Amino acid sequence: MRKHLQPATFLATLALLCVAGCKTAPTPSATPTATPKPTLMDATARTSSIAKATQHPAFKVLLQKTDVPTILVVAEDTTDDQLTSLLWYLRIQTRDGKLKALGIHPTTVTFGTPSYSTGELNIYRGTRCASEMYTTSGPDPCGPSIHKSAAYHWGEGGDPRADSASIKRQSGSDDILFTNADGFQTDAEARTDPTGTLHKAARARIQYATTQNAKATKQHTDFRFAVTEPDTQLRIVSYQLATDEGRTSFLKQFLTLEQDHLCPLAFTSLQLGALGAPATTYPIPCNP
Repeated sequence: MRKHLQPATFLATLALLCVAGCKTAPTPSATPTATPKPTLMDATARTSSIAKATQHPAFKVLLQKTDVPTILVVAEDTTDDQLTSLLWYLRIQTRDGKLKALGIHPTTVTFGTPSYSTGELNIYRGTRCASEMYTTSGPDPCGPSIHKSAAYHWGEGGDPRADSASIKRQSGSDDILFTNADGFQTDAEARTDPTGTLHKAARARIQYATTQNAKATKQHTDFRFAVTEPDTQLRIVSYQLATDEGRTSFLKQFLTLEQDHLCPLAFTSLQLGALGAPATTYPIPCNP
């Protein structure tokens, strides 16, 4: 049974039982682990990868449903090199926020709102086996195993750029094509964040939200945290934040406990509300 803690009670537990006499000092353990210095893909490799994407084969969006892999289909004779090009193309389109233009619907629901924050695109050569993940009755079209030819996944750990791709080659081998460890940037990302430091800072904020979620889960409360758009905004959801009174009370106490952590991470606002209800955005007062 879920504990219906008042905001003040939850915030006390969130502070991890600050010792007697401690009132406003933040808890050192709440500080997120530092993110390693970003290592970006070199310019030659990045240009080559982007060039591959332009050679992608034609594809069709066959099946899609929220929180289920979206199914794309290519011709049965599509080569490994063509699939590689398509995976790079999908990576770029996803990272640049262009999936809607490809006819792909929101892939998940974040705090009651459809979004593209995480998802998976599975690619099949031909349509014979392509419906297997959507088959709910009767025999599987191609047997019990999964017969996809390639896959692209993103949004691991709350980071939209944490992505990876795999391919099943015509020889039968299953290979990882790339992961986010390669430091790839799209042209748009390179223009806005040429050194990767902005994304590094965003990852630290995501880690902060992850840490707070772990604490809330441990305390059996319904408070949930996420970094949303813009990535300097922290979204906090709970049934206790459904009213102005609840939000105002929580805001005052949360900032007392966490402001010294939020400001160094460059958070600029808090968005508070109940799941599925309109939220209110509050600025975080930080010294310039």
